[in-house]
Amino acid sequence: MPHKTSFSNRFMGHVFAGTHAKSAHKYDIPLHNRLGTEFLVMLVALMTSLSLLAALGGITLGHLTYKWTSGLENSLTIEIPHSAEALSRAEHLSETLRKTQHVKNATIIGKKDMSRLLEPWLGNNEDMLAEIPLPVLVSLEIDERSDDVMKDITSLTRKISPEARLDTHEEWLSSLVKLTGTLRYVSYFVFALIVAVTGVVVAGAVRARMAIHQKELQLLHVMGASDGYIAHQFVRYVFWQAGKGASLGVIIGAVLIVALAYVSPSSLETLPHLSIQPWDLVLLVCVPILLLGIAMWAARHTSLQVLREMP
Repeated sequence: MPHKTSFSNRFMGHVFAGTHAKSAHKYDIPLHNRLGTEFLVMLVALMTSLSLLAALGGITLGHLTYKWTSGLENSLTIEIPHSAEALSRAEHLSETLRKTQHVKNATIIGKKDMSRLLEPWLGNNEDMLAEIPLPVLVSLEIDERSDDVMKDITSLTRKISPEARLDTHEEWLSSLVKLTGTLRYVSYFVFALIVAVTGVVVAGAVRARMAIHQKELQLLHVMGASDGYIAHQFVRYVFWQAGKGASLGVIIGAVLIVALAYVSPSSLETLPHLSIQPWDLVLLVCVPILLLGIAMWAARHTSLQVLREMP
């Protein structure tokens, strides 16, 4: 009774086969054998998924940095300590500031907004918030941040409420921007490292293949085959195997990205949320193409170098 091949064996044979049986004759070297093909395909798939995550991390951190800087670059907060006259002083200050040059808007942060800001730390407990002597905050939006504008606002604030404190958000914002900038460069470094490792591993795989088929390579040389002709066969072999690995890596990376987007916090504005823009999608699509190009370049460069070293 003939042996029936299972579905998993047929699937693995199709994915990891060097070429289809119909196209095996296109290689003068038996590269269609499955020897070592699994390692190359799975490694490219792993590198593709990791590079997608690294690139997405850099893109997300870039969006978050822009969101912080653009949202608070021209924003100020005036804090008036809790007292019986704090609210009336805040109203007088906001009305005066609206009439000041370079001030676009000045609004008092109400109790509901204060409760929403403090909810992550104190919870939604109105009785507790009512007992806490909270200061009155005035949110200020200016059209430009210069020394003269800051001096005018500070002087006007001191006249109306001497105990008020002007918060420019520069100290903590600069620290956060510096941190996210560092993490962004780290993600780009990891991406570049993954690309470099992909090229090195592909070069090693090509060298191993050429060592296995050294006799066939010498025979092709004797028959008059040029180095470029032989190298082109290895480039085509790597193209198909790396293409399969990149396709598999894109699927794995897409699943991971969707999972991260699902669990990422969307309610907290200060934390990064995965939202991919059309231009970001174009950059992510270029990632597997870049890895495939690096793999083909490594295959050609390595094969030509090995052929030149052969007697």
